[in-house]
This record gives sequence, C-alpha cells and structure tokens, in this order.
Amino acid sequence: MKLILKFAILCLCLALPSVAQAGAWPQAPGDTQVIISYEPGHADRAFDLSGDKTIKLNTWDQTNLSLFVDHGVSERFTLTAKVNLQDYKAEVSDFSGLGSVEVAGRWTAHKGRDVVLAFGGSIEGLGQGRRSDFDASTQQGTDVDLRAYAGKSFQWLGKDAFVDLQGARHLRQYEADQWRVDATIGIKPSPQWMVMAQVFAGQTDKASWGQAKWINAEVSVVRHFGPKLDRSVQLSVRQTVAGRNVPVVKAVMVSLWKTF
Repeated sequence: MKLILKFAILCLCLALPSVAQAGAWPQAPGDTQVIISYEPGHADRAFDLSGDKTIKLNTWDQTNLSLFVDHGVSERFTLTAKVNLQDYKAEVSDFSGLGSVEVAGRWTAHKGRDVVLAFGGSIEGLGQGRRSDFDASTQQGTDVDLRAYAGKSFQWLGKDAFVDLQGARHLRQYEADQWRVDATIGIKPSPQWMVMAQVFAGQTDKASWGQAKWINAEVSVVRHFGPKLDRSVQLSVRQTVAGRNVPVVKAVMVSLWKTF
C-alpha cells in the first residue's frame, strides 16, 4: 500500500468522532485533539564520532505519516495514542509500512494559574520502522518512555506565550537506552496565529558501536481556524544542528489539528 493511500485512510479517521506531540498541559475532560502529520526528510551528510560533518551519505530519505490522538480522561489524566507509518531508504536498508504504535498517559501533579507539572509514560511497539534517525536495526521490540513535564504560561510584549520543558529516560529493548530533553517556546501574536521554536536533544548510553548524540532544532507556524479556533494547520522545518554518529537530517512537516 502506497503512502498516498495510507494518507487517505488517516484523513477518513479525522471525520469520525473521535502541539504535534503531547505537552505539559492536560486536555480538558472529554476533549479530544487529533493531529495528522506528514513529514518528508533527507540527509546527505552525517556527523562522525567527533561531531564533524565528514561522512557523506549517498542515500538517506525518510517519510513519516502519523496520526496522534490526545484525550482528556479527567482533570488530571490525559491519554494519548500514536500510529506512525514510515517509508525510508538508506544505503544498507529500506522499509515501507507500519513504523510503530505508541500508547501513553500523563498525570498532572500540579496545575496553577501559570505553571503545570506532570509525569507520564509510554509504551511503543509493533511495526518494523526506524524509531531514531540513526537506527540500523529493524528488530525494534518494545520501548518504554518515562517522562517529566513542566510548563509555564506568561505574557511577552503583551502577547500570550509559553515555555514547555520535558526530560525523559527512553528504555529500548534492542537498542541502547537514551536520555532525552525537549524544550519549546511559543508565542501567540494573535488568537489565530502561534509561532513555536523547539529543540529536541538526547544521547544514547554507550554501546559496543559507540554513542549517538543529537540536537534537532525546529521552527513552526500554526494557523487556527473556525469560530472556536478548533481547527489548525501547522507548517514546520527541522534540522539536525549538532550531533555524533547521527545523520544531518533536514525535514519539513505539515500537520492538521482538530479538537472535538
């Protein structure tokens, strides 16, 4: 089945009652947010062991198509699920099909007027896709992610803004475990527009092949539509700006959001 057909199937899912990734703030009880994302990426260079872009890649292309659902179960508990379809081709391997399925939950430990603290966990399995840009194996097994969230909303130049920080321990069955840190800052110039800058960083534990480190930077623009501003379109650009033993990935992403 081609990706265009898979995209059509996922779009049909949006017609059913039912921040591209979950942030610190919980969904309101009974509310559901659905996000479908299309992200093609390419790399022609890779960072070596010293962090220099000395490795030339003849073939490294990847397309991700994902469906993300975030549902408010109660005032404190939010349940999420994600299905990722993947099509990639590299010099040593290629794959097209179900990348993975992830189920997660997060518990809001504190929610004040401006500050939110939460803890969460996820289980990712099924599929044979690549779950990190540097993965070589297609024997992915089951991954567990344990995560802490902190969010703060504030006013900047008279506009609504927020900061979202996340730290995680990512446990992998067949690959080296990882530490991850994500940071997002966003501002709303108007109720219809939002601009975000994000950094996704991490490193693996040391393994027999060495150690991978990465810093990915992403900039996004989101446009909200509708009387309730419950439909949105997001356009993002992402690049690996530093790392070791990882490809220098350049990607764009288009996402459609809908809140029920």
